Amino acid sequence: MNYELTEEVVCKQKSEIMDTERYQVHLDDEQCDIWDNDCTILTGFKLPKMLIGCHLMPTCSNISLCISEDIPEKRKKVSISLRSNLSLSSFVQSIQKFWNKNSNFSDNGFEIICYPFKVCVVKNFIENGKFLDKLRQDIYDLKFHLRTMDLYEFFQSRDLQYLSGDRITAIYDLLRKDVLNWVSSITGYNLSHISATISLYTNTDYLLVHDDQREDRMVAFILYLMDETGWQKNNGGCLQLLNKDSDGQPSDIVYDIAPSNNQFIFFPVTNESYHQVGEIVGMDKYRLSINGWFHIKKPPIFSAPSYKPSNKSLYSDNYFNAKTVDIELESWINDEYLEYKVIRSVQSYIEETSQVSLKQFLKDESFTEILTTLESTGIVWEKMGPPNRLLYETAQLENVPYVLEQFFNLFQSTAMFQLLHDYTDLDLDKAGASMKYELQKWTPGSYALLTDYDWKKRNELDLIMYFGCGKRGDIVGASTQYVATEDEVQQALVTIEPEDNSLNIVYRDSARFTKYFSLQSRCRYFYLFICSYVE
Repeated sequence: MNYELTEEVVCKQKSEIMDTERYQVHLDDEQCDIWDNDCTILTGFKLPKMLIGCHLMPTCSNISLCISEDIPEKRKKVSISLRSNLSLSSFVQSIQKFWNKNSNFSDNGFEIICYPFKVCVVKNFIENGKFLDKLRQDIYDLKFHLRTMDLYEFFQSRDLQYLSGDRITAIYDLLRKDVLNWVSSITGYNLSHISATISLYTNTDYLLVHDDQREDRMVAFILYLMDETGWQKNNGGCLQLLNKDSDGQPSDIVYDIAPSNNQFIFFPVTNESYHQVGEIVGMDKYRLSINGWFHIKKPPIFSAPSYKPSNKSLYSDNYFNAKTVDIELESWINDEYLEYKVIRSVQSYIEETSQVSLKQFLKDESFTEILTTLESTGIVWEKMGPPNRLLYETAQLENVPYVLEQFFNLFQSTAMFQLLHDYTDLDLDKAGASMKYELQKWTPGSYALLTDYDWKKRNELDLIMYFGCGKRGDIVGASTQYVATEDEVQQALVTIEPEDNSLNIVYRDSARFTKYFSLQSRCRYFYLFICSYVE
C-alpha cells in the first residue's frame, strides 16, 4: 500500500477513530494524447510554469510551445555538514574519554547517557538547520509503505540509497561518510557502511520493545525531522529505554527521549539496548525521522539471555486432561449451538476454513454473571512478561471465585471435549486429549508478540472468548492474528477482533499474536479467556 504524505495532513486514517480520508493515493501514470505511444508523463513532479507537458522530440506536434529563450542555470551542488564544533579534535577527544569510562557527559549540546545503556543525544546536529526544513518538504513527496506486524505499525520509505533528490542524496552522503567516520572516532568501532530509511509515525503508530540485534548492525541512529509545531512528551513517540531484570530480560521504562528537530541520537547495539518508540497520541502530530544502523564488516557476537516461560503460562507445555465434572452444557451454552443441525453446520464450516466465530455463545445470564465476577476484587492478577515477548495480566487460578471455577471446569469437562470433537472432527474425545488455558486482563498498552515459542511443535485448537469489550469501535488494536512464520511479510491468515460473548474457534497450524492495545481506546480494559486443545 503506497501513500503520498501531504503537508496539510500527516495522520493515518484509523477507522475506529476517524472516517475521513487522510492520505492522497498516488495516481496512475497518465498518457499524453499528443505524444508517441511510448512516452509517459510522470506524476509527482512540480514543474516551472514556463514548461508545457510535452517532450522535445521532432515527432511532438507541440514542439513550438516548448522552446524558451531562457538559458537554464547550472544547478548548484547541495552542501551540508555537521555543526562545526562537533568535529573539533579537542571536543571529540573529550567525548572519547567519557565514552570509554562509561561516564555521563553533557556539554556543547552533546550528552552521553549511560543508564540503562549507553546513548548519545546531539542537539542542533546539522550546521544549517534550514536545510532540514527544505529536506522535509522533499520528503512530503515521497511514497511511504505501511509497515505492520506484531512488533510495530508505522510508515517507511525505501532505503535512502535508492531515493533521488539533491537534498536526500546530500543527507545520505553526509551520514555514510562524515557521520560514519565521526561516530567511529567516538566509539572506536571500525564501522563500514550504513543502512537508512525514513520513518513516519502517525496517530496510534508504535514500535515495541526490541534490542536491534541482527547480523552486522553495530550502532543504531536516529535523525529527527520534526516540524515547526514542536513536540511534547504527552504527544507520545518518545524513544524509551528499558532496564533489565536479574535474568537479563528487559523490564521497565526508565528513560524517555522526546523527538526534537535536528536532534541526532546514536547507541551501540548490545545485549542491553532494549528500547521502543511510544505510541503517537494526537491526530495532528507525526514523528518523522531518518533512522538506521552503522554496520561493521565482522558481525558482533550477541548472547541473548535464556528464557523459559512460566509453567502456568499459555506458552508452557503444561496441559490438563479432560475431567468428569458435574456440569451440564445446557446450563451455560445457548441451545442452538447444541442442536444437531447447527453442530453439523459448524463442523462443515471449520472443515472448509479452519475457523469459526459463534456469536452469543453463552446464555445471557451466564455471560453477565462471569463478567460481574471478573470485575470484582476477588481475583489476583499477575503481570506477565518480559515486554520483548508479551505484556498483559493473568489471573492466578488458585482460589478464584466459585463462578469462575465452574467456568473453567466447563472448558475442561469431558462434555466440552466431546462437543469440540463434534464441532471439528478432531480426536478430542479420546483418552490422550488435553488442554491448557489462561484468563487474561488487557489494558491499553498490552500486547502479545510472536515470541520464540515453537509454533510448529503441534497443531492446536484455539478457543478465544472476550468479556467487557463494550461497543464496537471502543477498542483500537488488540486483534488476535494468525500468520505463517515462514513468510517474510506477515499476512494474517485469520484475524479475530475483540467482541463480547463470541466464541472464536481456530484450528491452528500457524503462529499467533495479539496486536498492541491502543492508549486511545475508549475501552479501558477487557478480559480474554483462551484455551488450546490437542489431540
